[in-house]
Amino acid sequence: MQITKTEIQGIEASTLLTHFQTLETHLSDLLQAVKPQPDTQLLTRQEVAKWLDVSLPTLHAWTKNGILQSYRIGNKIRYKKNEVLNALQSINPQ
Repeated sequence: MQITKTEIQGIEASTLLTHFQTLETHLSDLLQAVKPQPDTQLLTRQEVAKWLDVSLPTLHAWTKNGILQSYRIGNKIRYKKNEVLNALQSINPQ
């Protein structure tokens, strides 16, 4: 790419190009930061129960006991995938 020396209000074209490239990089980073992550998706009661291999009554009991957090959207119950993952606890035998 050939750049001719041009000044726009005291800024050389090469300097302006560098600023545009930096801006493009920052915008790309910002876009990645604000994209919803796959773990933030909402799951239905049936999806969570199947995923955890438990019954709907067990899922309801875990929600009622505060083990899992649920969210109501209208008359529908949803769970955040990342919160379900965080609720899973590893057992470390000693």
